[in-house]
Amino acid sequence: MKRRHAGTGTTTSTCSSDGSSIAPSSSLPIDGENDTGVVVPIAANGTEDDTAKEKAVRKTFTTSPSPSSIGRLCIAFTALLFATCLVDVLFVGDGGGIRPAGAIHGISNGKVMGSVAAGDLADVPISTGEKKKDLGKEEKPKTSFPSADFFDTVKTMRTKFETRYGGADAAYAMLARGIRSFPDDKNYDKAIQHTASRFLRSAASSDPKFVASFGGYSVTVGRGNLFSQSFPFVMESVLREPLKEIGVDLVVRNAAIGGIPSFPYGWCLPNFLGEDSDLVSWDYSMNEGNDANGLEAYVRHALAMLPKRPLLVLLDNKRARMDLIKKYVKLGALIDPVAIIRGDNVVDKGILSKKEVDRPEGFTRWDEWGAPKGSPGQSSWHPKFREHEMMGWMLAIHLLDAVEVAGRIMTEELDWREKYAVSSQGEQEQFKLRLPPPQVKTSSELSVLYGAETSDGSWYMNPVSCRTSFLPVVSDSLSLSSIVVSGAVEDDSDAMKSKGDEMYGKGWVIDVGKVERDTKRKVEKSGGMGYIDMKLALYGIPDSGPIRFWIPYEGTEADVTSAKTYFNTIIVCEVNEKRGDRECKMDSDVTFSIGGVQSHGVKKIKSVASYLRKEICVMVAIPDGAEITIRKDVTEAEEGLHGNIHERGHEDDIGVFLDAEIINKSISRKDGACSISHVIWEQQSPPKRIA
Repeated sequence: MKRRHAGTGTTTSTCSSDGSSIAPSSSLPIDGENDTGVVVPIAANGTEDDTAKEKAVRKTFTTSPSPSSIGRLCIAFTALLFATCLVDVLFVGDGGGIRPAGAIHGISNGKVMGSVAAGDLADVPISTGEKKKDLGKEEKPKTSFPSADFFDTVKTMRTKFETRYGGADAAYAMLARGIRSFPDDKNYDKAIQHTASRFLRSAASSDPKFVASFGGYSVTVGRGNLFSQSFPFVMESVLREPLKEIGVDLVVRNAAIGGIPSFPYGWCLPNFLGEDSDLVSWDYSMNEGNDANGLEAYVRHALAMLPKRPLLVLLDNKRARMDLIKKYVKLGALIDPVAIIRGDNVVDKGILSKKEVDRPEGFTRWDEWGAPKGSPGQSSWHPKFREHEMMGWMLAIHLLDAVEVAGRIMTEELDWREKYAVSSQGEQEQFKLRLPPPQVKTSSELSVLYGAETSDGSWYMNPVSCRTSFLPVVSDSLSLSSIVVSGAVEDDSDAMKSKGDEMYGKGWVIDVGKVERDTKRKVEKSGGMGYIDMKLALYGIPDSGPIRFWIPYEGTEADVTSAKTYFNTIIVCEVNEKRGDRECKMDSDVTFSIGGVQSHGVKKIKSVASYLRKEICVMVAIPDGAEITIRKDVTEAEEGLHGNIHERGHEDDIGVFLDAEIINKSISRKDGACSISHVIWEQQSPPKRIA
């Protein structure tokens, strides 16, 4: 068995049942600059020399004793192992036994142990009922996890990975190029332990599941292939059984949406990914330039908004963003992030140069799409289904080390369930206290992106809430329609059906843009391909009239009525589609009122939330005199679309009205109607009293 080990520099060999040697198991120490543990030459442009790196990695994996000597040792070892098993059967009884074979890692007293080969168990305590009685301790109930087959299942998955990608040497060299982690020599073991702790906390919870939620662009959606062939679901297929055997159900959500930037998505992580996420991701590989502004805001919102401080996965390799992640690891804000590297930077071109029949399974049909030829999305910038499989396998094998560590802890620590059920709450409370200072240049007006500094120099994020019409969302209560009071048309027809001008004359309409509709119709002709994402929005023209939303305050209330006491800013975003110079401009063609007072502080957000060089969000300042409204005093329209606001929450909940009305009479559907797809609000926490 060959695998990436955590933190040791040793090479160990295991034996098959017939006494022959199996490929050596190599450990790759990882430092803060490189995840291979080897010296990598730097090219003239300051980047790593990929050719030299690959040679160095291969050299690391091929260092082993001579095959003949391993064979002789393995025959002797097999005989010894058989005798040991017999002794255990005769004398240990049901309470003990030999642990599953294979070189694995364990954790003792919070520290990662070295590799423990089968049979090398002299220092591993075997817990039996008789020993507990001898010690005078109350016997604890036996844990049912991990299952008896767990370690064999882990070994099987690794063997499949090695076979699929050309043997152990080739497979793990590919893994070293394709998965980047961000530890230094001192905290790599800590990262592995922390990821294992995530799985243990999931297993110890009343709802034992691990939720891996993926956001991103069309690459993560799997465009050109079937949705089920996207890399998140490939990862799921590899990890589902090993996690099940330690008592954890793996839940994978692919909530990526084609053609959207990381913001406003990043303000709406609970909507798209869910507050219960243990892992979150974003795909920066194509559309967001080379800077790290959007990534830093995304990271800070993931840490502040999602209670579990989720593991971060990036699909990216840009230097500025990789450097930012290193800084956050060094500052302790991130502990176990990883980046998936794509395509030419990972694949051994020598393998692809071979004839189809001579390639390993994972590289066959490399130039084929997973969906029928001619399906939408089959463009050069989208990975084909075999590349999705490769990304999913690499991420899964990286995480499998931590799953195995979790299984080892279960076998060695009888009180693991109590320990990790308690530590989960303690860690969540601790991380909520503060964030590090922003590491990129920030705009002072955008605390809604990066947070605010306190008088003692610490940083915090005000609570941010979102309602969006984009799909998929985890709950209808988080949809944009849930806060509509009046001014929208009720439409029960298919969202893909074209809407007439007559309907637009009755109010704002839930609709999709022309490009989105044309694309989705092509997808439907290809059988739907399984995609669940859709860029719905409320569209309006001057004849649609005003639309009103009621924005709930989701924090601690005070005994004042000024909206500024509770709300710091409100952001309104439109659909990210470019339709020409005459299309609606949200900062000049629409007026916004908050709490009954028109806001004159409407301006575009330029630092993030742009797509194809178009800014899609405006910040609406809370005007002086804006007043709150209690939920029970909200009067919804008798007809049309509304959010049934009285049925949500408590009748004494407070909130504020947001009104929008198109004032440019020349706006038309032909040139580009106005649209609202997201409403985001930053709350004052605690309420800020205004003099």
